[in-house]
Amino acid sequence: MRICRQCQCEMLKGFDIKVEGAAYGIKIAKGTGIFANRIEKPKVAICPKCGEISLYVENIDEISENK
Repeated sequence: MRICRQCQCEMLKGFDIKVEGAAYGIKIAKGTGIFANRIEKPKVAICPKCGEISLYVENIDEISENK
């Protein structure tokens, strides 16, 4: 359960980010350039009360493995 930092309301999960004009969205990567190690696609939660958004990754193990 994610809680909004602004109003302390429970956030709605299950949303995604899409780049306008492209359907592939965005990914979190470590490093730079085209050969950067792509870690995971971020998830989005939205507060139904104030509209605040939160970006997060679910698989934290992927991040700790790529240190």
